Amino acid sequence: MDVGISTLEALHHSSKGRLKYDRKWSETAKNLKTMLDECTSPPALSLKLNTENTMVNRVPEVGSETHNSRSDIEEDPRPRSRERSNDDISYTVSSGSTHDNTPELDIIISPKGCQIEMAIKEYESLWEKKAKSASRKRHEEQDRMLLMLHREAQMKLNELNLRKDREAETSLSKVQKVSHARSQEVLERQQRLKEHHNRHAKMLDNKMREGEAIRLQLEEEERKKQEEIEANLDAMFKTLSELKKMNDTASQSYSSCQFKQYIPENTPRCLELMSQIVTNVNNIIAQCQNKQIEATTGRVKNVQEYCTQATNVFEFVTGSVDKANKKGKEELDKKKQQEEQKQQEELRQKQLQQQQAAAARLQAEQASTSSANAQASAVAAAATAAPEEMLCAPPQAYEAYIRLREKVKDVEKLYQPLMGDPRLKKFRFDMQKAVNIPVNAISPTSGAHLRDKLERLCALLSGNAVDISSKRLSAGEHPSGIPYCKDLLAKKVVKQGEEQVSSNYESAFAIAMVAVGVCCQFPDVRDLMLAQFHLKCPYIVPYYIPKEQGQSTEEYHKALGYQYVDGAVEQRDKFLKRMSGIIRLYAAVIISAPPRGVGQQHPHGLEHAWIWLTNVLNLEPRPDITATLLYDFLQVTGNELLRNYRKQFEKLLHILCTDYIAKIHRVTPSGSGGPVVRLETFLETCLKKKSIPPPAGLLQANFWFT
Repeated sequence: MDVGISTLEALHHSSKGRLKYDRKWSETAKNLKTMLDECTSPPALSLKLNTENTMVNRVPEVGSETHNSRSDIEEDPRPRSRERSNDDISYTVSSGSTHDNTPELDIIISPKGCQIEMAIKEYESLWEKKAKSASRKRHEEQDRMLLMLHREAQMKLNELNLRKDREAETSLSKVQKVSHARSQEVLERQQRLKEHHNRHAKMLDNKMREGEAIRLQLEEEERKKQEEIEANLDAMFKTLSELKKMNDTASQSYSSCQFKQYIPENTPRCLELMSQIVTNVNNIIAQCQNKQIEATTGRVKNVQEYCTQATNVFEFVTGSVDKANKKGKEELDKKKQQEEQKQQEELRQKQLQQQQAAAARLQAEQASTSSANAQASAVAAAATAAPEEMLCAPPQAYEAYIRLREKVKDVEKLYQPLMGDPRLKKFRFDMQKAVNIPVNAISPTSGAHLRDKLERLCALLSGNAVDISSKRLSAGEHPSGIPYCKDLLAKKVVKQGEEQVSSNYESAFAIAMVAVGVCCQFPDVRDLMLAQFHLKCPYIVPYYIPKEQGQSTEEYHKALGYQYVDGAVEQRDKFLKRMSGIIRLYAAVIISAPPRGVGQQHPHGLEHAWIWLTNVLNLEPRPDITATLLYDFLQVTGNELLRNYRKQFEKLLHILCTDYIAKIHRVTPSGSGGPVVRLETFLETCLKKKSIPPPAGLLQANFWFT
């Protein structure tokens, strides 16, 4: 027991037993500091020997190894001399630190205690070796771990450095790109600024030039304006002079008229209107000279409108005066003729009385014989006169001719309000252009070209709007516009025959195709066109117009189709050439195909060619004109007539070549047989070959679709 207690006490007083443990040492900073001082201070050991009052102090070597879990250990030395008695030896153990002053404790240890202490020391030495070995192994392991961690850290550091280098390169590249982009942007901005500056400089230069050009233009315009004003004033002065002349002429004509009873009642009012127009124009010119108003083109147009009105009034007045003079002269002539007839009647009565008195003295037989002979001669004269009148035209053809003329008069009455209004002169002019432009442009270029002209004319005649000189107008704007345009178209087509076709025979077929297309949609245009053909060339009826009683030579020639230029009748060859153009166009109309082909009914088909030929052969021929028209007509329609009326047409040609040519020769004067020879040669060739070639320039039915 004592040994156990002494062991516990020895352990308690050992270096480890003297250690103080505080579980909450880490919670207070003061305890932490004290504990660290105690752990780091080396212990002190003193030995006192009571024998001979000698104290031996022995301080052992203190070894300290610093690690995460090691403590400082103080070791008591063993006694050096075994000879000493244990009773005579005492140990004094002092433990302390540089910071704590602990009182010395004197302990007396027994020999067994020394053994125990030696065992403890050996045990501690063993465990110290084990601890050192374990510490060394742990150190080695930790060194390996540290080396491995160092390597891993080095690798991670290298990776981190590489990543940082890459990031630095990427960042540097981005910075360089941004810098390059900014530099490019700066360069572009500088370039834009430079271009903007150049543009601005050019713009300023252009503005300066424009300003200078505008200034020059304004000066030029002002100069032109002044010139225009002067020209307008000159034109107005000329118009005023013409107006004054017309006014004076009309006044003198009216005042000098000897038959004022035949002048219309409104003629004096027309003269007053003409004087008022002259006054208005004079006032306008005076205001322009005083610069109250400008002599613009509009003023000139107003003056021209006044002039137009004055011209219409002048024509009305002079026409009325001429008609009155003519009518008065006719009345005087009638009176003179009546007086002459009365005188002749009186003279005849006297002669009759004388003859009766003389006859009374003659024998009764002689008187009866002479009266019978006189009656026979009168009957013969009437018989010779009647057939001559009947042979001028076939009855049915003449009736159609009269019917078409009446229809033309009815149409003219429809648009008479349009012709009598001077305010509609511009409208009439536009309608004339709307008709003339497409008709003049007709040519055998292609079917599309002909369809275009046909559509424009049909649109105009339907009252639809059409383009006329960069503006859209409609014939339906006036109630008389459409009849006026239809009559204009009929006249224009026939006029193309005597002007264009007479010079170029092949152009007849394109005009004829468009004319047929219009007539298919507007049958009344066909009647107007036929009437114009009859008016310009009465031989198309056929009608040989006789000279009426009292008709002058000029009037008779005009009725036959002749033209007068400066009072002189045109030459016969020119007349025949114009008639050839008209008859060729008429024949081309007969054989031309409608726009929708042979299935569409022709408005004036091939049967009319047969009718015309038979009618001509039933009339007595006339010199030159009959042979000329027969040749031109057969040359155009002969091929179609032979193809459709084969045997009958051959018989007709045979009669024409044997009988009718002889009649033409009998009426043809010597020295003018050219048309007869040409016709005879043509007929002989056709009968010999038994064929007639198609005319040059003929357009087939499929031409519409090209």
